[in-house]
Amino acid sequence: MRHDVRPNRRARRLIPLVALAAASALVLSGCGADDTSTSGGISSGGEPQTGGTLTVALPATPSIIDPFATSLQADWVIARQVCEPLFDVSTSFEVGPVLAKDLVDNGGGSYTLSLRDGVTFQDGEPFTSADVIASLNRYFLTPGNGSILKSLTTSIEAVDDTTLTITLNTPSPLLPTLLTTAYMMPASVVKDRPITDPVSDLVCTGPYKLTSYAADGDVVLDRWDGYQKLDTPGDGGLGAKNAYADQIVFTPMPEASTRRQATEAGQVDIGGSLSYDDYDSVSSGGVAQAVLLSPTSGSTVVFNKAQGIMSNVAMRQAFLAALNMDDIMLAAFGNPEFYSVDGSIIPEVNSTWATDAGAENYNKPDLDRVKKLLDEAGYTGEPIRWLTTKEDPSWYGPSLPAQQQLKEAGITIDLQVIDRASVIQLRTDPMAFDLFSSGIPTYADPVLLPYLQQTFPGTWVSPDRDALLSTLSTESDPAARKVTWEQLQTLVYEDLPFLKFGTSRPLLITANRVHTEHPDELAGWYYNTWLDQQ
Repeated sequence: MRHDVRPNRRARRLIPLVALAAASALVLSGCGADDTSTSGGISSGGEPQTGGTLTVALPATPSIIDPFATSLQADWVIARQVCEPLFDVSTSFEVGPVLAKDLVDNGGGSYTLSLRDGVTFQDGEPFTSADVIASLNRYFLTPGNGSILKSLTTSIEAVDDTTLTITLNTPSPLLPTLLTTAYMMPASVVKDRPITDPVSDLVCTGPYKLTSYAADGDVVLDRWDGYQKLDTPGDGGLGAKNAYADQIVFTPMPEASTRRQATEAGQVDIGGSLSYDDYDSVSSGGVAQAVLLSPTSGSTVVFNKAQGIMSNVAMRQAFLAALNMDDIMLAAFGNPEFYSVDGSIIPEVNSTWATDAGAENYNKPDLDRVKKLLDEAGYTGEPIRWLTTKEDPSWYGPSLPAQQQLKEAGITIDLQVIDRASVIQLRTDPMAFDLFSSGIPTYADPVLLPYLQQTFPGTWVSPDRDALLSTLSTESDPAARKVTWEQLQTLVYEDLPFLKFGTSRPLLITANRVHTEHPDELAGWYYNTWLDQQ
C-alpha cells in the first residue's frame, strides 16, 4: 500500500539531519560513555595519525561474516568495520542517522525515509531505495530486532531512488532503534536471498573493505578510498569514520594468556579481554595498556516466579533486604575501580534511561525487615537452589558473598556451580531452579530488555508490566517515555522478577602505540583508532 508522502500538518521530523536522537536506543552492549567515565591508562596520543596495520586478536575469528546469517554479535565485528546500517548508536547509546538522511513521522504509522545522496557500495553500485527494500526483507528473517520490526511493518515502498515510505501497523518511536542492526547490502546480492545462504564476500558502504577472509584464520580489511564519511565528530557507530589505519587484521588467538603475551611483545595491537587479576601487573609493567571501559554489564540473579519458594514476592523482597551490594561487589571484583553500585537497571552510561526510581530499598540491608518478610512468606529454612557458573566471573563472583550474607539473614542457599551451557539449559525448566545467575547488558532502550518479557526464563506474569511496556513501545514523547520507564522500574523493585547486584566494567589490553578519542570504541569499533607511526 502506497502512502502520500507530501508534508501534512501532523508530519514530524523524527531524525534531524545531523542531530542525534537521544531518546531512542539500541541493542548494542559493551560500549560506554564519555571519556570521564573511562579510565585504565590509555593515552590520548595527541593528534590522530594515519597509516600502519592495526592487528586485533580475537578468541576466534567469525565462522560466518554475513551479519544476517548469525545472531552472535561477536561475529558482527567484521561487518561493523565494512558495512553500515541506516541508523546506528554512539558509545553513550544515542541513536542517529548513518545512511539515512531524514525520517519524518507522517502520523498514523506512516514514515518517510530519505537516504544520503552520493553513497555507493564498494563495488561501485549506487546505494538506492531498492537496496534498502532488499536488505530489510532479508533483515526481517533474522531473530531479535529484525523479527520485531517485521511484526510492526505493514509495507515498505520506494517513492524514488532515495526516498521510501515505511508503514507500521502502529506508530512506534522504536523505528530508528530497530534499524540499527540492519546492515545495507546491494539488492543484486541479497534480494530474495535466504539467511541460510550467507554471503562470503561483504560488499557494503563502510570505511574498510574486505580483502581476504578465511574461517578460523586471519581476516584482512583495507581502507576503502571511496568511502563517503559524515562531517560530524565520530563516536561509536555515528559521525565520521576516519579509517586511520591503512589495514586492519583480525587474527585468532583462543587463549587469553597468549593474547596478553602477544600484545606485550608488540605482535598484536588490541589483545581483547584481560583478567582483572592482571590489571595491576599490566598497568605497572609499562609495556602495554590496561583499559577499563565504562560500566555496562550488570551482575544479576533471576528468580523463579512460576513455582517454588521464590514465587512468593515476600521471599524475593527478603533477598533484597538481606544484601549489602557494596560488600558483595567488592568481594566479587576485588577493586572498586572495576565496578559501580547503583540501583538503576539501565546503567548510568546510558544517561537517557538511567534512573533511581523505585530503588529506595536497594543496598539498604535490614535484618529486622528480612525476618518480617520471611515470616510473611512462611519460610522454614529449606534450601533454595541457585544455579551459577565459574565460566563467567560476573555471574559467579557475587554468588559466594551473597550466599554468606543470606545465611546470616536466615536464608539457606544451595549453590549449584555447573557449566554455563547447563545453566542456560536448566533455566528453561521451572522445576530445576529457584534462581539463576545472569548478566544484564546495556541496552539503548528499555523496551529491548529481555528480562522484562514474560517469555524470559523465570516467567514474570504481570498485567501492570504489560500495560507499561505497551505505553513505552508506542508513546513518542521522550519525556513521557522516561516517566513510563520510571514507573516500570518501580514495578520491578516491587515485584523483583530479577535483582541486580552492581555493574562491572570490561577490561582490555592494548599496545602502547594504540590511541583513540573514545576508549569505549575499543569494544568493537576500530576505524577511529590510530597507531603511533614512529
